[in-house]
Amino acid sequence: MTLTLAPIFQNGMVLQRELPVRVWGQASPGSRVTTSVQGHAASCTADENGCWACTLPPLAASEAETLEVQAGDERITLADVAVGEVFVAGGQSNMEFWMRYDQQVEEFRPTCANPRIRFYDQPKCSYPGQMEDFDYTKVGIWRKATPEDLEYFSAIGYYCARGLEMVLDVPVGIVGCNYGGTKSLAWMTPEHARSVQPEQVAAFEDKLQGLSYEELLANGRLNPQNDKGYTTWPAWNEFFLPRTPNAEEIAVFMALEMQRTAEATANLPHPGLLAPTKEAPGALFTHMVRPIAGFSTRGVLWYQGESDDEDDGAQARHAEALRTIIADWREAWQRPDLPFLVVQLPGLVSWWMLEAHDWPTIRACQQQVADEDEHVWLCSASDMGDKYDIHPKEKQPIGERLALLALRHLLGIDILADAPRCVGAERKGPWVILHLEHAGSGMVIAGAEVNALELLSDGTPVPFQAGARGSRLVLAPNEPVAGPLEVRFAQGNWFRTNLYNSANIPALPFRTTC
Repeated sequence: MTLTLAPIFQNGMVLQRELPVRVWGQASPGSRVTTSVQGHAASCTADENGCWACTLPPLAASEAETLEVQAGDERITLADVAVGEVFVAGGQSNMEFWMRYDQQVEEFRPTCANPRIRFYDQPKCSYPGQMEDFDYTKVGIWRKATPEDLEYFSAIGYYCARGLEMVLDVPVGIVGCNYGGTKSLAWMTPEHARSVQPEQVAAFEDKLQGLSYEELLANGRLNPQNDKGYTTWPAWNEFFLPRTPNAEEIAVFMALEMQRTAEATANLPHPGLLAPTKEAPGALFTHMVRPIAGFSTRGVLWYQGESDDEDDGAQARHAEALRTIIADWREAWQRPDLPFLVVQLPGLVSWWMLEAHDWPTIRACQQQVADEDEHVWLCSASDMGDKYDIHPKEKQPIGERLALLALRHLLGIDILADAPRCVGAERKGPWVILHLEHAGSGMVIAGAEVNALELLSDGTPVPFQAGARGSRLVLAPNEPVAGPLEVRFAQGNWFRTNLYNSANIPALPFRTTC
């Protein structure tokens, strides 16, 4: 058996600094494998199946190293290996969203060249052998930030890496492990998916139309919709992602798209069976996460949840689903404290044929998981939604806020990074006083009034005026009101908030009674 490395180990890669570095691959069973870099070496023995994994001691930041792997007379040498910070960017389409379609790409493209910012896109696979069925030569590659390659970066990943590199002055690598339109059941083990998200499993099985998973795979291996190698940019991406088309434009495009799909799938073994293999329980955990699990990283950037609104009942299970995803990834990495920085869903009314049903529940679940897990932090996107587009086109603020959270909580830099959050409410005379943590030097209302803020008495809206006073928000009812008052902030499907701390981070949604 020839000595090989796992595909993520390539020339031009980034290794994590200051943490043990695991390197693995295949070799002849029983052979002794030695890995060396930066003056450190580690050895191991390939098992009966030829699998080997060496763990190097923590490395120092560096812009150019050589990684060598040797087994007997065989040797692999990787050049231009940087050592710095590595983050995995996981989730669905808003994390996948390429710089090609970002609102500010042309502003950054001319001056983006920076060999210390690098990106690896884990191939989007959801069944065994998918990379052999289609052309995947354009993905699964380590790229540097250049005007030519910038468009391949996850936009949020790029802006996060850019923010980190500017502060830390070390190389930063982002490993993109994301797939648009995916539900939480795909990102955990198959066994956990069936118990944690039964509504999603039932929806997937309904799409099988009584056929077996093996018959679905027979279709999938010939279905051009499973071609995720992006040798050319898909027509769907080019239409929906650069801007928000109107209803008439969508109708024309979808008519052509349905015709193209019908022609492309007419000769499938089961032409009417178009259930996506990416919706199979555990499909992406098995075929995307496991192949890179153990690659040394500082933490995970996570942006998923929109598709958990598609099946009634799945929304309320999102807390358990997110906990399960985190636990399964931690077990795969053998890191019980693997950090997750989670982007909370912004506001939405509808997009294309999708209505936002119960996004407030999903947001509350995300908050719940962050509250109960000391290694999970929440990134506020409460000011970044687009009323009629599930893909907001401006990703820079989200990427930079993730960078702030990483700097503060994972790298120990004393900065204001967390979103403001209501931690108490009281009545003083006619006023309602809301106390917010993480206000910095004081809360700021970007406008004449606070958006998405409601005051209610027994469910009836109470007119009021609001003002920021340091870390407090003072609400003054227009008329005296007796009895308990409820305060709701960003509690509907749609909102765009304008209440910030001094680091320009928007407040998290909340509801409280006083």
